[in-house]
Amino acid sequence: METPFQNDSTKAPQSGGGARKQILASFVVILAGVSAYFLLFKSSPRPSAQRISQSAFGAQERAYAANIHLGNFAMKQAENFLNQEIKILEGDVLNAGDRNILAVDATIEFRDSMDQIALRETRPLLPPSLEGLKPGQVAHFEISFDHVPNSWNYQMPLVTVSGLKLTDNKK
Repeated sequence: METPFQNDSTKAPQSGGGARKQILASFVVILAGVSAYFLLFKSSPRPSAQRISQSAFGAQERAYAANIHLGNFAMKQAENFLNQEIKILEGDVLNAGDRNILAVDATIEFRDSMDQIALRETRPLLPPSLEGLKPGQVAHFEISFDHVPNSWNYQMPLVTVSGLKLTDNKK
């Protein structure tokens, strides 16, 4: 009578093929995981880097840009939920013209000690809205930057209007 734990000498011994299959399967799973990570998280540019002015800046908008006054700038420093240091630019937008402004984009330039551009980004100061900014009104903005280069000279960045969306009618 044969017990279940005895070796059967008539059966061929198993080769190392099972172990090779497990190693190969593990390698394929790891490779798929790494590939998925790079496709999902590394292939797309940072959201702040891919932001482009969504507002027009033709001749009419360029002419009206002189009526937009930016001021009361202040820089703050804070930490985000990942304990990373972020810089926050605050300021005000004044509509000194005679038309409603539906959206304002600005280009913000951080400079280094040699007065070269260390970082340039275009961001909305006044996000698109139906109400907009009426003539004579002031709107406050806050923009956070999580990747200002260490070469920044810690001077106030240059903020210039680079996009506008105006209403069609004058008010």
